[in-house]
Amino acid sequence: MKALSYFQLIVSVICIVLVACKNDQSVRSDEILTEIDVDLTDSLVRKIFNYQDRMMTDSVVRYFSHRNPTYRYLAALTFASIHDETHLDTLATLLKDPVRKVRQAAAYGLGQLADQRAEKFLIECFQNPDSTGANNELNETILEAIGKCGDPQSLPLLSQVTTYGNADNHLLLGQARAIFRFMLRSHIHEDGTQRMVNLVANPDLDEQIRLIAAHYLARADVDLTDHSDVLSLTYSNLDSGEIKILMPLIVAKCQTKECQDALSASVDPERDFREQCNGLRAMARSNFRQYRLLIQKSLYSRNILVAGTAADMILEFGDPAYWRTYMNLSLSNFPWQVKTTLLHAVSRFIPPGNSMFKKMNNDFIQQRIGNASNVYEMAAGLAAVAEDPGNYRFIINRKEESDDFVVKTTCTKALADMVLSKGFARLRESSRKEIVDHLAQTLISGDVGMVAEAIKVLDIDLPSYGHDMEVLIQQAKESLQLPRDIEAYNALQHKFAELKGTTFSPLDDLQFTHPIDWKSLDEMGSGYEAVIETNKGAFRISLLPQDAPGTVANFVDLANLNYYAGKPIHRVVAGFVIQGGCNRGDGYGSLDYNIRSELPQKYYDGPGYIGMASAGNHTESAQWFVTQGATPHLDGRYTIFGRVSKGLDVVNNMEVGDTIQRVTIP
Repeated sequence: MKALSYFQLIVSVICIVLVACKNDQSVRSDEILTEIDVDLTDSLVRKIFNYQDRMMTDSVVRYFSHRNPTYRYLAALTFASIHDETHLDTLATLLKDPVRKVRQAAAYGLGQLADQRAEKFLIECFQNPDSTGANNELNETILEAIGKCGDPQSLPLLSQVTTYGNADNHLLLGQARAIFRFMLRSHIHEDGTQRMVNLVANPDLDEQIRLIAAHYLARADVDLTDHSDVLSLTYSNLDSGEIKILMPLIVAKCQTKECQDALSASVDPERDFREQCNGLRAMARSNFRQYRLLIQKSLYSRNILVAGTAADMILEFGDPAYWRTYMNLSLSNFPWQVKTTLLHAVSRFIPPGNSMFKKMNNDFIQQRIGNASNVYEMAAGLAAVAEDPGNYRFIINRKEESDDFVVKTTCTKALADMVLSKGFARLRESSRKEIVDHLAQTLISGDVGMVAEAIKVLDIDLPSYGHDMEVLIQQAKESLQLPRDIEAYNALQHKFAELKGTTFSPLDDLQFTHPIDWKSLDEMGSGYEAVIETNKGAFRISLLPQDAPGTVANFVDLANLNYYAGKPIHRVVAGFVIQGGCNRGDGYGSLDYNIRSELPQKYYDGPGYIGMASAGNHTESAQWFVTQGATPHLDGRYTIFGRVSKGLDVVNNMEVGDTIQRVTIP
């Protein structure tokens, strides 16, 4: 009996516990969850990402009503990447979600849709500031979203708000981003410019607010002379940093001696190389002749990016009156990036009637092409000789003799530029037809780089040379392989739309390929890092799979396949980006699949971000870039999947033609 009583007691306790557990679960099922936890091992998290990857927005919206806010949050962010306006009204319902981060994701997604219908929903959702500042974080996103989709008439109203205090970081950042986004849409108002001047000049504000204001002033087509005093003072008070490197581009828009002196000082060799490069650009664009000696002096910089930028400015903005100076400079012992660009400038600016010097310069360039140390030096030389259309046969021969994509694409570009140049009309009719016929054949070659560059020939009167433009475009499209050659294909589509007078619609209904490889992410554990080794050294990056799982998995897969070994850094824009991963070396390389853009609320707000290169949304595959500074005009357009955690100096020392030795996943 005692044993039975003990057994009955145990059973009773178990029953009580089970009932208690059941009751506890019932309570939890009624509880409002508020935490956002993007756990990549969660099967439903993966399902939502997979729906996004497959652009199955009808399936995504089903999660708008899920009790777990993480799933509602991810579902809302899907529309930041997949711009499906058909669900705009449904997405707007999440602006009333009980969880603030879900409301914020919905606001961000609505802004990304860039549909003016969203503005009314965003305005209605704007909430009064509270003591904790929680509402202001949401309001920041709402303001930026209005900048992306709002009526231009909203710009002055938004700009005139001056009641935000210095401590209202979220509100001020949202206002600054809104004005900046309006500007990127070509909407500028004097009140917006005044507001941005006030923000950048206020040293008590958070640096990110001032940085966005500085980018606006650097990029907007505005005259800042009326603000010259405050801007020159602001420049002089900055010690260093992301704001200071932009100031040369800003003060160049002020026509005062103080600002001109500040601009001249920006190329001091002791300054940040990015500030020097921006100073050279600002000088050349504003008044090349006034600053020409300072630009020429920078040719001797020990930093190749500064010296190369100086040479580029001479080529782009140089004065024909100084062609002899450029010729004398080209005789100096400069690195090839500088020397070849100066020779190119001589070819461009040497006046008619100087046939002896012209021939001497031309022969020297052709000699350097033959002795080039790498294909990029050769390509620079080919671009230089192309200034004279009379060199067309030399270029055609080089193109046909070479097996290198960089050379062949450069030659095609050179020939296409010839056709559009003033000198083309001076060639004999038979020579003009020879060039046009060659480009027409190149257009249907099926080589993506050459096709993309040869498209320029469609801008001339092809029927007069015996070519049917519609037939040629159709043959060119049929020669390409999709999705690999989507960039050239869409360019052809655009030309066809121009020819027919219709609206261009890029091809975006490609067959789905390359799903997210979750196994690769699982095998990485929790250490989401990669090391990129180059001939200049290594840099380490922290990967962001929670923001861009498909992109990170693709990058990891390619790294494990040793794909990146030996690939060049084929593009460097000083102070902006370095770019690599192209399997052709000419920037047109892609794989036989595309991955989708992943565009959550991440910002290129400093140097070292790793982004995916693309020819439009959802055309990414293997190429990536690393920023050398803040690039807010890329926000929401190019996938961010990592950031440099160590070795940014290596990134800043890269040159065109440097090599990726390998990418490893520790």
